[in-house]
Amino acid sequence: MATDYVNEVQKLYVAYFGRPADTSGMGFWVNQLQNNPSGYEMISNAFSTSPEYQQMYGGQSNREVVLDIYRNVFGREGDQGGVDFWTARLDAGDITVGNAVVALAQSAVNANNNDGFVFKARVGVATAFTEHLNLPAEQNAYAGPAAMQIAMDYVGGVRDITTAAQHMDPGQIDAAIARIVGTPSGMVADMGFVA
Repeated sequence: MATDYVNEVQKLYVAYFGRPADTSGMGFWVNQLQNNPSGYEMISNAFSTSPEYQQMYGGQSNREVVLDIYRNVFGREGDQGGVDFWTARLDAGDITVGNAVVALAQSAVNANNNDGFVFKARVGVATAFTEHLNLPAEQNAYAGPAAMQIAMDYVGGVRDITTAAQHMDPGQIDAAIARIVGTPSGMVADMGFVA
């Protein structure tokens, strides 16, 4: 897989869902970008209409969605001005959630501050996590709400340089994946995750 496309796809998984991509989803969306390099916003819009998105955000107000995106991207509560700005644009129909996610993720990538560091570190950790899903049993176990919550908590634990280093440790990643593999199957019901 092309590394640049992997990074672009992983940004969307982190920004939308706060989790690493699953291997089949990563492969599918990377292939989409390889066939249409300008399709990033199309993929973002596809994420915003997915069953996983509906499960996570369905019934929430635009403000609540914006707050969740801030938490996923920056690892913090949104600032009042930013939240008001994005909420107003969504409420007015000027933009889609997909547009907002792309813009917030891009602002994080371009930021030379803690927000930029946290998002880039979360994407890096998510990429390493996906790469460690290299056994069929691990790939099969990484489905459903219980497994996704473990992965979301893992990526969400990246808040600064210290936690980023801890979460990039291959042993820590493998331990989180081992918890996913050990999740009782009764707790892992299909939620329609983006794949």
